[in-house]
Amino acid sequence: MATAQAIPKIGMILKDLASRKIRSSSTGGNLIRTWSASSITTSSNGGFLETIINGAVRFGNFLISAITSAISFSFTKLWSWIVGGVQFLYNFDWNMSDTAIDKQIEGLWNSFGGILGGAVGRAIGWLGCGVVPAATVFSFNQSLGTHLLKEVGEQALDEMLDAASEVINAGFRMGTQATFLWLYKDVRRALKDPNNIFGQGLRAVLGSGTVDNWGTGESWTIAKAVEDKIESIPNAFWRNFSEEMFEEGSEACIEAGFAVAGGIDAWLAQQAMERNSLLGADRTVEITPDRSAPDERIILSGPEAVLRPVIVQTLATHQMLGNRDVGVLINGTPTDDYITPGVQERRLMIEFREKTAPPWKMPNGKKARRRHITIPDIKRGLTWDEVKLAAKQYTSGQRLVTARLNNGRQMQCYASTENEGIQKIKELLRLSTAEILPNGVRDSGYTDPTPRRRELPYLVYPSKAVLIWRRRAVDLQGREDIAGNTWEEQRIEFDLWPDKEPPTLKPLG
Repeated sequence: MATAQAIPKIGMILKDLASRKIRSSSTGGNLIRTWSASSITTSSNGGFLETIINGAVRFGNFLISAITSAISFSFTKLWSWIVGGVQFLYNFDWNMSDTAIDKQIEGLWNSFGGILGGAVGRAIGWLGCGVVPAATVFSFNQSLGTHLLKEVGEQALDEMLDAASEVINAGFRMGTQATFLWLYKDVRRALKDPNNIFGQGLRAVLGSGTVDNWGTGESWTIAKAVEDKIESIPNAFWRNFSEEMFEEGSEACIEAGFAVAGGIDAWLAQQAMERNSLLGADRTVEITPDRSAPDERIILSGPEAVLRPVIVQTLATHQMLGNRDVGVLINGTPTDDYITPGVQERRLMIEFREKTAPPWKMPNGKKARRRHITIPDIKRGLTWDEVKLAAKQYTSGQRLVTARLNNGRQMQCYASTENEGIQKIKELLRLSTAEILPNGVRDSGYTDPTPRRRELPYLVYPSKAVLIWRRRAVDLQGREDIAGNTWEEQRIEFDLWPDKEPPTLKPLG
């Protein structure tokens, strides 16, 4: 009875597969597909079309990441570019005619068309005859479709990445050559002009005949000139010595350069591996401390070992200070008397809203956003028209612009840019007796990312104003400052959103 022979097994090293290498380089070393759980949920009610679209978007992002990794910088690539450039110049025909240059540029463009067409055809073939049929099968049989997409997708990805890499490398190489040829032709035409000052200097060195005949006659390359120079040596010993020395020296220089570049790349890779083994890979973490405020996010970046304690500290700090005002002064409270230089007798608080007129609600039902700007030391005898003109609309944003004034106080404005904030402060200071100090403007940058301030810049319009007027009190019923003086306060509130002055407005004194 014959014994059945064992079926030979095919050996395969998974980590050496091209698809695994691409995935590892584009995901920071993670070969396993992972996801992070959060309080945000997504709905899958969009059907098969939405699934295909989302998958195509994710595949496109992954393809871009893989191509970026494939064309990433290295010293080996840099040295190869240098060697290629030197060899191109060494063998370049410096006496090439303009017609030959134009034909060579046209030939480069036509050659690139063939490379691009081949890459596009390869991509269309794999998508049209591989991915699309697999996706169609997925709509009828999900298990079989998933298997086909996995099998075909890996090969399609490898093929399209190879095609994209070829197009990018060929485009860069041919584009560089075409640009050099075009510039060389234009520079030579300019130097042959008798009125060109550089051309006149070149004629003084090489002679007018040589410059005028530049681009005509026999070809001239550096390689041919060096070869003719070596062949002109009469002694056979020194001629052979020079020829072999030049050839072997140039080849050894190229090999040594690649060895040095490869050593630098290997050292950098080793340093990165040691750093990753000690501190972990670089990560970017997005934290949402309060689930009820999903727009309030904190983004941290750094190695894993450094991020872990920082995340814990950030959450603890937010929990302790999230609902408290630390170092914040609310406009209108009496605390400003104790930190400003003396009692502020007249100040104007202007409120801006996202809408031009009431009701102060947006079409989506949310309240219109507000901004407040306080102007110190308001002039006497102001009119409603002057306040309306100074408090015109502006673009509010996340940048906090602070201006120090010559009365010891300051003004602040949230604007989209620093220039926008400075311009608005200058417009409102027309209502005040104070002026901005030289070099007194400071851009504090983006403020804490609260839900309201994380939004894009938006236009705000004047809605109302409050004039706070303090006078010395005649009795003891007022507010006493640290110097023992008693003050009484009067508030005049009026609207700014109408086009005309309100008829019941009191004099602004």
